[in-house]
Amino acid sequence: MKGPILHVFLKNPIPGKVKTRLAKEIGEEAALEVYQALVEKTRDACKEVDVTKVLWFDSYLPNPSDLGSWGHSPLHIRLQQGKDLGEKMRNAFQYSFQNGATLSVLIGSDCPELDALHIKEAFRILENKDVILGPAKDGGYYLVGLQSDTPELFQGIEWSTETVFSRSLEKMQWARKQVGLLPVLSDLDEAKDLEYFESKGVLDWKKPNA
Repeated sequence: MKGPILHVFLKNPIPGKVKTRLAKEIGEEAALEVYQALVEKTRDACKEVDVTKVLWFDSYLPNPSDLGSWGHSPLHIRLQQGKDLGEKMRNAFQYSFQNGATLSVLIGSDCPELDALHIKEAFRILENKDVILGPAKDGGYYLVGLQSDTPELFQGIEWSTETVFSRSLEKMQWARKQVGLLPVLSDLDEAKDLEYFESKGVLDWKKPNA
């Protein structure tokens, strides 16, 4: 696993376990359809990025034949390890650097606006920066990348709050790390977000019983 690595954090497609905030508003089955559309959009973006990819699942390892095409570069699947999001991300980065990664970028599947150009730009910037962050409008981040193992980035953060990005940036500046930033993009977490992306034609999903 040499060279640059792209990590993708995913949830197994189980009703009631994905897009839980959205599910409270539109129902579990509809939320599952939205999630699967988000994964497809993420996969399409990743196809165009010619680096080794690691898909990290939260519950179980799926059959590789069910994953679809993520491009022609090597693809690995693993289980997320850790008690919270920070520990899971820290362990993913540690895994890649222990296995020879030169640059390591991690994304999720909550950001329909994220495309291949953003991911490629992250790797380009990371060649000259210690850290790359893609800030989300809700105060989190949709992408994080490291030039070397930096476990302190994922410690002392209140995850799933509006202070995640600002606190992470503050920690890296305090540690005298050079930080690159991508454009601010929006995540899809609630019904109002779904309506926004539908109105912009950004996300196409199949409504149950439609």
